[in-house]
Formats: sequence, structure tokens, C-alpha cells
Amino acid sequence: MDAEQFTVRAARPEEETAIAALVIDGFIDKFRPIFRGGMDRSIRIMQRWIELEHELGGVRSLVIEDPACGGLAASVGVRLAEPRDDLLSRRLWGIFRQNLGFLRTLWATTLLSYPRHTSSPGEAYVERLVVAPGFRRMGLARNLLWEAERMALEADKRAIGLHVSGNNLPALTLYDSAGYREVSRQRSLITARFLGIRTWVYMRKELLL
Repeated sequence: MDAEQFTVRAARPEEETAIAALVIDGFIDKFRPIFRGGMDRSIRIMQRWIELEHELGGVRSLVIEDPACGGLAASVGVRLAEPRDDLLSRRLWGIFRQNLGFLRTLWATTLLSYPRHTSSPGEAYVERLVVAPGFRRMGLARNLLWEAERMALEADKRAIGLHVSGNNLPALTLYDSAGYREVSRQRSLITARFLGIRTWVYMRKELLL
């Protein structure tokens, strides 16, 4: 099966739970130290997070279906509008605290605050690009990037940016081959200690109108 057999489309509201499960599974090494004994609640929390991204974060989600069974094979979120950061942060804090308690929420939000980034008005931003394990190395991530860039151009953005962990060599290679260039690096002792991620790389691609 190759990339031409898969279609990228806009996510439907009823697919937010499936996207959440895909994100948790795809980034399990990041989420396990955060949720620990609360992993059973992680999908519920991520679903509400994605809902808030769509409602308040200026994010639109794209998905690729598994043509065999109709489940989701890959997804990405693309921030195309300015987020309502204060309200979004308060709502997220409430969701985490309701499910994890105060101390665990403080811990989770501290870890999840990295990498820190504020997009410029003329820039789109790629979030939570994830491909299910059984569909990797088939070109799906590149297809999602292409569609994200098309959406960014339609939204009159001049560039598109993203962050990737400095030790994720396959992702770094993908983004470099797709025309993204390193702009800056952000180091974190906290994520280095607990997530194994010492450096976050910010990459950006100028879009041709």
C-alpha cells in the first residue's frame, strides 16, 4: 500500500476521540511519565484538549483513514488563527485538575508547557502530527504536511512552523526533505530528565504564493 491510496480530509467532530487515541498511542513515551497511573483517563483528557483546540485554539484537524477498516491511520492539527490563550489555558487546567487532581495537574502542565512557542500572525503552526505504527514509512506524514501547507496558503499565511524533539531523527529528516529549516533550539532540563528530550528544534518553511 502506498501514499496514493490514502486520502487526506478534514476531521469530523465525532472523530475527536479517535484522534485523541491516535495521539496518545503515537506519543506514548511522552504521555506515560505524565499520566502514570492515570493512563485510563488520558484519552478522555486528550479528547477534551482537542475539542478546546478546535473551539479556542484556532486549530483545524486533518485525518487519513485506514482504507481497510475505516479507522484513523494518521492525523495532524494546524493552527491557522490566533488562539484565545488565557481562556484556553484556564479550561485546560480545569480538565486536568478534574481528572488528575491538583498536584498531578501541576506536574502535567509543567511538562506539557514545552516546547514554548508563540506564532506570528503570518504563520501557521503544525501540531500533533502522528501516524499509527502500522502505517509509518508509507508517505502519510508527508501527505499531511502538504495538505497543512495548502490550508495555510488558503488562510493567507506566509510561512508554516513546527517543533520536533532533537533526538527524533526520522522526523527531522522528513521535515528537512520537505523544505523546513531549523530556526532555533530550545533546551529543557525538565523534559530531558523526565521525557528524554533535551532539545526542541523549531523549524519553519516559507510558503510560495
